[in-house]
Amino acid sequence: MKKVDYEHFSRFLMPNSLEARGDELYFLIRRADLEENCYKSDLYVLKDGRQRRLTASGDVNSFSLTEEGVIFPALREKKDRDRAAKGVPLTVFYLLPYDGGEARELFRLDYTVTDIRRLGGGRLLFTARYSHDFARELELAGGDAEKAAEALKKSLSECQVIDELPFWFNGSGFINKLRNRLYIYENGEVRALTDEFTDVSLLAMADGRICYAADRYTGHENVGNRLYEMDTATLEATEISLAGGVSHYSAWPLSGGRVAALINVHEKYGINENPRVYMREGGEWRCLYSGGEHSFGSSVGSDVKAGRGFSGEKPVCRDGGLYFIDTQGSCSRLIRVDELSGEVRAASGPGANITDAAMYGEGFAVCALRGAAGCEIYYIAPDGEETRLTELNTALFDEYEYSPPRRVSYVNEKGREIEGWVIAPSGLEEGRKYPAILDIHGGPKTVYGDCYFHEMQLWASRGFAVMFCNPTGGDGGGDEFADIRGDYGGQDYRDIMGFVDAALEQYGFIDGEKLGVTGGSYGGFMTNWIIGHTGRFKCAASQRSISNWFSFGNTSDIGERFARDQTGGTVWENSELAWAQSPLKYADRVTTPTLFLHSDEDYRCPLPEGMQMFYALMAHGVPARMCIFKGENHELSRSGKPRSRVRRLREITEWMEKYLKSAD
Repeated sequence: MKKVDYEHFSRFLMPNSLEARGDELYFLIRRADLEENCYKSDLYVLKDGRQRRLTASGDVNSFSLTEEGVIFPALREKKDRDRAAKGVPLTVFYLLPYDGGEARELFRLDYTVTDIRRLGGGRLLFTARYSHDFARELELAGGDAEKAAEALKKSLSECQVIDELPFWFNGSGFINKLRNRLYIYENGEVRALTDEFTDVSLLAMADGRICYAADRYTGHENVGNRLYEMDTATLEATEISLAGGVSHYSAWPLSGGRVAALINVHEKYGINENPRVYMREGGEWRCLYSGGEHSFGSSVGSDVKAGRGFSGEKPVCRDGGLYFIDTQGSCSRLIRVDELSGEVRAASGPGANITDAAMYGEGFAVCALRGAAGCEIYYIAPDGEETRLTELNTALFDEYEYSPPRRVSYVNEKGREIEGWVIAPSGLEEGRKYPAILDIHGGPKTVYGDCYFHEMQLWASRGFAVMFCNPTGGDGGGDEFADIRGDYGGQDYRDIMGFVDAALEQYGFIDGEKLGVTGGSYGGFMTNWIIGHTGRFKCAASQRSISNWFSFGNTSDIGERFARDQTGGTVWENSELAWAQSPLKYADRVTTPTLFLHSDEDYRCPLPEGMQMFYALMAHGVPARMCIFKGENHELSRSGKPRSRVRRLREITEWMEKYLKSAD
């Protein structure tokens, strides 16, 4: 069989965005294109056990099903692409008939549309980015959009003005004075429904009503948001917020004037607290579920998946139950919350990483990774029985080596089982010792599972064992397990070190004298922490990390709230507590050769976080190397440009080989 190589992730097809229409199932397939250094996405339909590709342009990244056909946004004309490249707001929608034929232009809007709902009768409700700076230039240019875009681009090339928090956001760049504004299109005209300082997220629509979340702010974004219900006929909006300062994540209009919602009330566990399920009836909210054990989302990591969860356009309810994707332990599955009692039960089997779901037939269609497989589409019957509907990635597992994760049994000092795995090197030889890489997940409120991970399989193919686990602080174990506020580098660090000890004891092929460590985001924080607290690792690769909670708290797009909430301190209040949890404090103790990888447009963990640790190690005579990826952001390892992903993985692997295999 072939060995897994650096480019193997680009061979995977990643289904996502499921939508059902009778017995037809529509979905997108995303794939990496190394030659063009981009991602392409096309529309497919599955019917009678056969899948059919409906587009081949690679530019369909979202769609909706209507009576006339499939509608999707794209810029297919060169003049439109050129116009958009200049910074002129434009979104063109195409219609693909169900009975076949070419997609034709349906309508266009001189806005950068972010979400849209068709209300019937030629009426459209949509959100679009609103720029105060562009609006100013447009007025000065007498309404000439191209002149306004040119003037704004010139102005920004000379001086970027910021006067808000947050002023940038990972993956979006500078967002100062940008809002996601709500509009209505009717009778051939567009009219704004919210003011220029209100940020709106459309949620679900049903029964002539739509729910949306909104936050109006000037200068400083608010904590939480407001929830509104709008009559789609009259456009009358009524605020139905549970309370001020809470975060309304999702809301679904239901029959009888009811509304179901996921709401984080930030009562006990801060911003990472799991949401509660509420039902609004007769103008009053009633809490259905508040147990804190369910996160109502998928956080299982993989570098060969794409997904959006349940579609937000329609309520996910059936036969008196509300359905969600939920992370439980190391997998994500479907759960049902009873509309009356709030009782929660599983609606799918364990062991899968479900990324997308849609109601389909009497059950559900899901996109999921399971065991020795890439992402495939499955049908889940009402009794939970699972049937695979696609074979998109099966051939890869027939052609390329695969080393399955092996469980590690470990219970920490608090009596809590910590899930973990070891991947053996390919071609494992009895009696031989192999170097190993400890891979630490991000978040920290995410998890690893036993689903496919390209980077780990690459390392196995190159003769490494790979260790990974879910320490305290992660998802899937409820609020109490996820809570490490004020204790970063405490219980989580002890869990990881205890897991490594258990892995060495249970798998004799791991060479305990040749260990490397890596991780990104929280995993980068922990890598920085580890090298300042132990010398047992011969090398490290710290990715998109946090090194200093003071600088992170004053530069990250989420820094102000996240740093204070998670550490319990700021540079001005309880500073000793925040500094004690900063890896930079212990950088003078480091002896481990360390590679740092960071992206220059990472606004979640900004570039100076990696630079500070790199600088400290170099100043103290520790071998170090830093790779700065241009034009990439915090998502480099998962959705960065394909060639950047290859370079990142090569840098890490060659660093590990240099220090762990030099004596082989």
